[in-house]
Amino acid sequence: MAESAGTNVKGDAERIQNLMAARKSLKLSIEKSRVLGLALAKAGPRLDEIHQRLPSLEAAVRPIRADKDALVAVGGHINRAVGPAAAVLKVFDAVHGLEKSLLSDPRNDLPGYLSVLKRLEEALRFLGENCGLAIQWLEDIVEYLEDNSVADERYLSNLKKSLKNLRELQSEDERARLDGGLLDAALDKLEGEFRRLLTEHSVPLPMSSPSALGEQAVIAPSPLPVIVIQKLQAILGRLIANNRLEKCISIYVDVRGSTVRASLQALDLDYLEISVTEFNDVQSIEGYIAKWGRHLEFAVKHLFEAEYKLCNEVFERIGLDVWMGCFAKKAAQAGILAFLQFGKTVTESKKDPIKLLKLLDIFASLNKLRLDFNKLFGGAACSEIQNLTRDLIKRV
Repeated sequence: MAESAGTNVKGDAERIQNLMAARKSLKLSIEKSRVLGLALAKAGPRLDEIHQRLPSLEAAVRPIRADKDALVAVGGHINRAVGPAAAVLKVFDAVHGLEKSLLSDPRNDLPGYLSVLKRLEEALRFLGENCGLAIQWLEDIVEYLEDNSVADERYLSNLKKSLKNLRELQSEDERARLDGGLLDAALDKLEGEFRRLLTEHSVPLPMSSPSALGEQAVIAPSPLPVIVIQKLQAILGRLIANNRLEKCISIYVDVRGSTVRASLQALDLDYLEISVTEFNDVQSIEGYIAKWGRHLEFAVKHLFEAEYKLCNEVFERIGLDVWMGCFAKKAAQAGILAFLQFGKTVTESKKDPIKLLKLLDIFASLNKLRLDFNKLFGGAACSEIQNLTRDLIKRV
């Protein structure tokens, strides 16, 4: 009986242990369920958000809706359209890679600068010729996808909008759109370098006493160094290729014309501005005409002759009409017209026997320079100078 009681006690202890273990396990399960419930509560809004975004995500990730055979058929069309577009993008990236070099100062390495600029021109030419083609190919493949119901409608709609924007941009200022104005900025820098080279090597002719012109050996203006002329010609080549010849001529006429005027100003040429009514006596006319003859000869034989040769050297590769036109503008701006106008003013003053004799001096001065005038101002570009000269000769 005692043995039976011991067995019962042992069995009760085991049951209690089992119950405690079950209780502990149940408690852990309840805790896990509570944690899981909290996690599910937090995940609920995120799941709702994902559910709402699924349609757009599906359209973005899987725009192509077709069976395998259809996809194989369209693959070649897509590759042919994407190829030109990829080439255009590659060149476009290359254009932006040139920006740092072209925004630097050309004087540091002019040959290198011109080389990079030429690469930019070639790249822009490629883009100009192929951007439209690439857009057309992409438009064709979008049309193909639409006609064959291969792609999602929303995806195709976005593609159409993008291609439409590209087409509109292309129809506007194409070059500025392609390079962001980089080419114009580079050409502006070249124009600045063209002006700098001319300015730094254009010095007015050193003059001694103006009254000693007929007695001293006059030194002609120093020509530009050969290396400078070569640089000017190299710059001209690129500027002309981009339709900036007129700007180059304007810069040249401005700089060199100012240099000639500065040389002439040392001669005290205020008398050239005298009006008809200011010729009050014969003596003043005699003095003015004598100076006029000396000064005109000096200007023609030493200043304008040198500028004539220099124009030829700088612009010779462009053509006779160009450099002669440039010289004509420079001569007119530098003051040759003022000399001729003075002679005309003398002929319009009140006549008397002595004044008539002085007109012969004007004729003699012009006749002495006849060959020089024919050489320097004989071209069609110098028509204004020719007309004034002929009119003056008729009057004397």
